[in-house]
Amino acid sequence: MAEFHLKCEKGDVAEYVMLVGNPQRAEKVSKLLDNAKLVNENRLLYVFTGFYKGERLTVATTGMGAPSTAIVLEELVNLGGKVFIRVGSAGGIAPNLNVGDVVIATGSVRDDGTTPAYLRKTFPAVPDFDVLKTMVEVGKELKKDIAYGVVISEDPFYIPYKKEEMELFAQSGVKAIEMESGCVFIVSQFRGVKAGAVFGLDGNVYLNKIKPEGTENIYKKGEEIAIKVGLESLYRLSKAGIK
Repeated sequence: MAEFHLKCEKGDVAEYVMLVGNPQRAEKVSKLLDNAKLVNENRLLYVFTGFYKGERLTVATTGMGAPSTAIVLEELVNLGGKVFIRVGSAGGIAPNLNVGDVVIATGSVRDDGTTPAYLRKTFPAVPDFDVLKTMVEVGKELKKDIAYGVVISEDPFYIPYKKEEMELFAQSGVKAIEMESGCVFIVSQFRGVKAGAVFGLDGNVYLNKIKPEGTENIYKKGEEIAIKVGLESLYRLSKAGIK
């Protein structure tokens, strides 16, 4: 039976899933899969399933923000998903990071309105250890200076943190800010599945360089590395039977 929003059936979705916010990114990833099949296009929440190096993988669109992400992740779990890696964009916070850099999340400051309905705010939003370990190993192979650390996952894109808060985040070693990782980690923990997250940076919020003009190609290179980290990590996890 199809889910409410993802109009596909059990068997259409692989156990190893890449989550992306942007449907265009889902289409881009699908072209890197062999025999990719579009199994859902309802609400433009594109879901493709195919093969990467012989391992069956799915790439699914979550949309923007925690509420939409939670809905899609819940339905993917119902459809048989076991391991999830979010691949998205983020804004840097660490002063040494800029457009084109890549960040793997080791934890998330969840500043959203959705996840407290699952688990109290004091419950940590962290990736699965095996998934994180694999992602860091792959990331270092693909990009020697790949960054990893805590990120912030918040709701209001157009409402910035106060300067004093940003200073504290930067001082504390926070790497980047985005909108979905905290939700992915918490819902996955709650539902008993595994998750990780990696981001290509499109600017630096702390330095007030937000999606600077003329950097689209630099960002795309970072995005491509993040996608490769996600695909290769899912492949290795699937090959090892970790789920």
